[in-house]
Amino acid sequence: MPAKRVPRSRLTRRLEPPSFAFTLVQTRVLHDLGCETARGTKVVTLAAPTGYGKTVAQSALYQRRLEAGEHCYWIALDDRDSAVERLVGLLRAGLGAQVSELDPNQDLLRGDEPLENRVDALLEQVARLPEPATIFIDNLGYCTDEGLADLLDRLVFRTPASLRLIFSSTAQIPFNHTRAKLEGLIREVGYAELSLRAAEVRELLGSELCAEIGDQGVEVVLKQTEGWPAAVRLAQILLAASENPREALARFSGTDEDIAELLNRQVLAVFTPEVRQFLLETAPLRSFCIELCREATGDEAAGQHIGLLLKRSVFIIPMDRNKSWYRLHGLFREFLEGEARRQLSEARRREVLVRAAAWCERGGHWQDAIEYALQAGSIAVATEVLERVAALFVRDRGDLRQYIEWIERLHAGGHQAGWEADFWYVWALVFLRRYDHARIQNERLAQRIAQELVETEKPDQIADLRRRTELIRICVDTYTDHQAAAHARGMHWLATTGADDPFNVATVASAAGIHLISGGQFVEAREVMRRAQTSILQANSAYGVGWVSLITAMIGLAQGDYRAVHQELLATLARARAALGEGSDISGTIALVCAKCCVEMGVDEEARELLAAGLERASTHGIADTAACGLDAAVKLWNATPAEAGSLAELREIAAGYPPRLSRMLGHFLVQRLIRLGRLDDAQTEAENVGLLLEGSERRAAPRDGEETARSQELAQAARIDLLIALGRLKPAELLIAEEIALAKRDGRYARLVELSLCEAVVAGVSHNTQLAVRHLTRAVSLAARRRIVRPFRDRAEMIAGLVNETSQKSWGFALDEERSLFAEICRGLPLGNAMLVDELGHLKGEGQLLETPTTRELELLSLVEVGLSNQQLSDRLSVSVATVKWHLYNLYTKLGVSSRSAALARARALNLLSR
Repeated sequence: MPAKRVPRSRLTRRLEPPSFAFTLVQTRVLHDLGCETARGTKVVTLAAPTGYGKTVAQSALYQRRLEAGEHCYWIALDDRDSAVERLVGLLRAGLGAQVSELDPNQDLLRGDEPLENRVDALLEQVARLPEPATIFIDNLGYCTDEGLADLLDRLVFRTPASLRLIFSSTAQIPFNHTRAKLEGLIREVGYAELSLRAAEVRELLGSELCAEIGDQGVEVVLKQTEGWPAAVRLAQILLAASENPREALARFSGTDEDIAELLNRQVLAVFTPEVRQFLLETAPLRSFCIELCREATGDEAAGQHIGLLLKRSVFIIPMDRNKSWYRLHGLFREFLEGEARRQLSEARRREVLVRAAAWCERGGHWQDAIEYALQAGSIAVATEVLERVAALFVRDRGDLRQYIEWIERLHAGGHQAGWEADFWYVWALVFLRRYDHARIQNERLAQRIAQELVETEKPDQIADLRRRTELIRICVDTYTDHQAAAHARGMHWLATTGADDPFNVATVASAAGIHLISGGQFVEAREVMRRAQTSILQANSAYGVGWVSLITAMIGLAQGDYRAVHQELLATLARARAALGEGSDISGTIALVCAKCCVEMGVDEEARELLAAGLERASTHGIADTAACGLDAAVKLWNATPAEAGSLAELREIAAGYPPRLSRMLGHFLVQRLIRLGRLDDAQTEAENVGLLLEGSERRAAPRDGEETARSQELAQAARIDLLIALGRLKPAELLIAEEIALAKRDGRYARLVELSLCEAVVAGVSHNTQLAVRHLTRAVSLAARRRIVRPFRDRAEMIAGLVNETSQKSWGFALDEERSLFAEICRGLPLGNAMLVDELGHLKGEGQLLETPTTRELELLSLVEVGLSNQQLSDRLSVSVATVKWHLYNLYTKLGVSSRSAALARARALNLLSR
């Protein structure tokens, strides 16, 4: 029977790209593909599920290639085109041959022309195409013929190099990908690249709708749809039609009617009943492998089903490089779960979950095992697993929120976990700073366990559990700022013996260390933290190691050794992120403390990055002293600009979630920062708000447990000194400075000594005693150089610039190269008006260089100074006058670039000018 001709207009619709009624979003992948085709990549494959914009992307590329002067040919397949013969016919027609489309109800083969001949004719036709040329084949997945792979291989490898081929399909496209990759011919594009990014979602939704739902709403759309363009478009239509887009967005899910209809019609309809049943039964599994699916469903064909889903690219996403574990697209999974509730019996859904939980438990997939058991209502399985893995989730992994959720789901259902699981529930509450609830649960647990163990006559376990509940009391006292009580209980706990878990020993030692550090007892703190470090290394807890390392580093931080602490904390943070993830609570807390180091060292950009990571977790993790580090860093970077209007409110909100001491500390930080910004009136108002009195408060009060620590009192005095100086009340300021210097020297707080020396320099400068101010500034630089303390000098830049402009280079008696280098760095950022002085200060940057070589007599004099001879003794020994001795020493100091004996000796030793 002769082939029936079809009107040309109907054929033309399949040989031209569609026209879209909406404006196309210019996505990143479109830009990249345009570059790829321009560079000469021969084959581009777009393989992704329905609704990922493959046709849209091809249409945009088609138009761009046409505009670039290229010859483009479009072929679109549909459900009639399952045979290779149909595809060959469409290709020949699309490339210009006089071949009409055939009626799909009739035989597709032309009896007088074998397929092989038709393919050869097609290749000849391709070879004659004008250059450059691109062939687009859309919906290639409709062709299910086994001969498709051979046809595509011939098109890819036996056609001119100038030809471009762009294929799209919902299934894997069958040709020799390996060879194409080895020859550099192919660019493969999958669902991940076709998924919309945040900026592209905003463009698709439109500015008006984005303004209504806000940035958070856009993020919700992106998260819900995982960038699936069809779902984003449906969300846009749904939200735009709603009177309240925010409420509509809250209800948006895979069960929405339009999405369900799309998935039913475009996805599930193509599968056999067996595959559809498999999808419905496995929908509750968050991730899965073949073995899990086979065990949970009892379907021995699970492997074949998953293989088919992969081949069809049906919203199944590999989770590892070996493609052994998978997950479903979020909206598709929600849709399937809704369908499963309608089509499967409750008993069947529960059976699948119970079997999945058992398989996961045997394989050590604890989180999934617990989740599936709870979903199935199998409380016995859930509580049994929780009892075994409680310490793993709370102590070792720090997965606190997930663990608390599980226990509270049990409690909400009227069930009770085992006492071990409940013990770690209390710990998780403590770690997340839910202290009042932790106290209640701890007392309840202590009563319950004691009663149960007395009845079973287990005295050893009773003693152990008493120690463990006492441990929690110590930690709650620590975190609620009752540090003296925590320290006393902790030291008693450590002094008594027990069969204690190393993690518990490290925890108690750290609690004691926190109190000692905040009180300035650094020797004792180091001793107790050594015990914590020894113990935590035996506990195999990444979370615990991170916490102990952080508290240990805070000793050096409190003393101002920022350079060393910065390196320690970066290493600690890298380990924590590698073991627990970047978003872990302990990683955020470490980042906050590290940000403090960076700010003090003058590394502001790194500090901002760390603050961004740390402040997000500061509301739910940490202690007052770790949070204070982050708040201090944030305030020092705060410039009171309109763009930062919300940042200060956020800092106050964080502080409000801790004991009241932290809000007062934040107030002290702000008083100092406002003074630096020249806002004295605002600084006075802030001082009043936090109760910072200037009259009758020259001396520190004795710290009261639960209210203040030595550290918080130090901050109050620092703010008070700055405020007194700013108000011109120099006498009381000098008295406070002298008292604080004595305390800082006693405790070895070098950063504090730097700040106080600069305060002395300011007072001396205001009093017009330039020489004294120079001495104080020189001492501050000397203290700061080795520890890389930079921030205090930046905060006093105006004062330092005034001093430097009033003096000569020889006025600065720096003994060591690191001191000279730091001073030069400080001066480089100052508004210096003396060009000659700037040049002189530039010499300070050279390490180990003399301004002029000392004479033999000057070196002899230097060796005598080293053994301690006075000027008179030098005069007697050298038979010259004391005035001559002083003249020689002055020349020697000038050549060494110093202004004192001690500095001259230190400088000479650094330059190897002395024998020892």
